[in-house]
Amino acid sequence: MRVTNMLPDMQYAMQQSQQNLSTALQQVSTGLRVNQLSDDPSASANMVSSLAASANVDQYTSNVSYLLPQMQTADSALSSIVTALNSAITDGTAGANGTETSAQRQSIASQVASVLTTVVAQANTSYAGVYVFGGSETSTPPFVAASTTYTSANGSAASPLSATTALTAGSVTTIGDATTGQTWSYTAAQGDNVGDLEAAIASAASTGKISANISASIVGGQLSISTGSSTAGIAVVSNDAALGSMNAADGTAVANAYAYVGNSSVNSVQVGDSMSVATNVPGSALFTSGANVIGSLSNLVTALQSGTTAQISAATTAVSTASSYIDQQRVPLDNSISQLNSQESYLGQEKITLTTQQTALVGINLANAATNLSQAELDNNAVLAAAAKVMPQTLLDYLK
Repeated sequence: MRVTNMLPDMQYAMQQSQQNLSTALQQVSTGLRVNQLSDDPSASANMVSSLAASANVDQYTSNVSYLLPQMQTADSALSSIVTALNSAITDGTAGANGTETSAQRQSIASQVASVLTTVVAQANTSYAGVYVFGGSETSTPPFVAASTTYTSANGSAASPLSATTALTAGSVTTIGDATTGQTWSYTAAQGDNVGDLEAAIASAASTGKISANISASIVGGQLSISTGSSTAGIAVVSNDAALGSMNAADGTAVANAYAYVGNSSVNSVQVGDSMSVATNVPGSALFTSGANVIGSLSNLVTALQSGTTAQISAATTAVSTASSYIDQQRVPLDNSISQLNSQESYLGQEKITLTTQQTALVGINLANAATNLSQAELDNNAVLAAAAKVMPQTLLDYLK
């Protein structure tokens, strides 16, 4: 007589029952139907793709959250500038009517100078430590008071600079020209020296990249960059360790003159799979090029102080043109802000869609999970009860 051994079958049934119970418990505790790749390979693969899409949406949303208030700050600054320019237009119109006394014109000139100060302050607007109108130079104010002369911090009687002093490769020296509103930069190459920088400045002046009277020379062991004029102003910045910082010489400030020391770079950030937005607005394109907002205000101040009514009228017209120009520049900025607002709403909806998709892929209805758990417990108890009867039996039990 042959007796069938039931132990392996019973052990397998117990293992399966315990595994089903463990799976049901995990589903109830996590709310997920798929907790590992083997639970559903196809759903797991789709889940990986969905999670990658979610990560992109999260990054785009973060970018929008960063950009939107920065661009709104820039737009608010431009709005304030337009208001200030309109005030200057009113002042200029009053000064050009031919009935104002010299003293009254001087008073009006002071008011316009105050407007100029306000405009420069708005042009140096920052958000979260980032100067929004400096191009990619976002850590320092893009507009500074212009002076006739700048000297290097390094160089002394003990260790004077000379034409052969080596510059730091990759360093940048920038000259902002208040007269032209232009910015010129020199990037030192490997092996360049102070003499090369002097020659480059002379070349830029001769070719009209900066005012013709700007020059550089070694004076008292220091590099001196000057305009050669008491009424023309520049601003110079350098990150070259060999030169040290470039400082305006005492008493050389030019009244109502400001120079741009940012750059013209425009960076962009991705806010969608096929959508990117500029992160910065170069102040050179807004305030010194084209209508030359800052220059037109400075000219109006000068005209009110010492010009004829015709000159005041012409200067006022220039400020009016500058105001219209700023209004025009706000249009693309406002469009970008609208795009960002729309994109923010879209990304929020896309996040909901992806979350719903992920729940459908790997999630489980908690009521179903509870039912599955209850059934798994019943099945497990039944298997354990059967095992309790079968496991103690031996061959002698079958021979009785």
